[in-house]
Amino acid sequence: MNLQSFCEGIRLNPEARQLLLDFQKDEAGYQQHKQQFYNDRLSFFDAVKQSSNYRQLFLYLYVRFAIDAYEEYVIRGIEEQIYFDTFSDIGLWCSNCKRDFGEYGIQEYDWLSEHIQLRLFKLGRLQFQPCVFDRELEVEGKKISKHQIVLGVHIPSGESLEAQQVEESFERAREFFRGITPIFICNSWMLYPNLSEVLQPSSNIMQFQKKFSIYQVDHEARQAEERIFNKLCSDPSEYDELSSLQRNAKAYLMAGKKLGTGFGIKI
Repeated sequence: MNLQSFCEGIRLNPEARQLLLDFQKDEAGYQQHKQQFYNDRLSFFDAVKQSSNYRQLFLYLYVRFAIDAYEEYVIRGIEEQIYFDTFSDIGLWCSNCKRDFGEYGIQEYDWLSEHIQLRLFKLGRLQFQPCVFDRELEVEGKKISKHQIVLGVHIPSGESLEAQQVEESFERAREFFRGITPIFICNSWMLYPNLSEVLQPSSNIMQFQKKFSIYQVDHEARQAEERIFNKLCSDPSEYDELSSLQRNAKAYLMAGKKLGTGFGIKI
């Protein structure tokens, strides 16, 4: 895997590609960063953030790390499309960085480190990540033990959430993680029960929510506002109204109500 093939595979923005081609980093310095990343991730973050262009440096390093990780994908027999789909998140967050900070780079360096370490995979529409369940729970007559390995579900932005694509992702996850009991957990604004006051029951988000049994709610979380409006404002009247979801969510918030997150489990 080389830089050009990787950038084409994840469909990285042409301007971001040029940034990578122009980036100056000696090989010894790269290897030092790589060793620090795998030995002590937090100190690696701190070291990179000392750079004046740390967002561009994170982008350069993560692309290099991802290219190096290709060999491990091959060893494990994971198909190339899953590799590109998984690391397409780099392109997504690179574009978000441009939107939020006016420059191509990576700000979500902690999140993307999971992909680099092969702890998370995108299988169709959804991302999946083996994790340890934090409690005992009984759902639909089935007991889930504390510390049991389950599959965390993440919903990347930028694509529709069609029911068929969602179900295909769950099926792919059951096959991909054959050694793990197919119990799925998800913490997302899309699972907030009161979304039913904002969205139609037929909406893709509400159909997705119906797949889960909600076992906990955080009314104070503001992830919904971040995802719907791409920013946080102390005064909801400042939010945009560029889509029906934004209009409905803004009206809901201006009425003094909250949009939190839900914790759901799917057996």
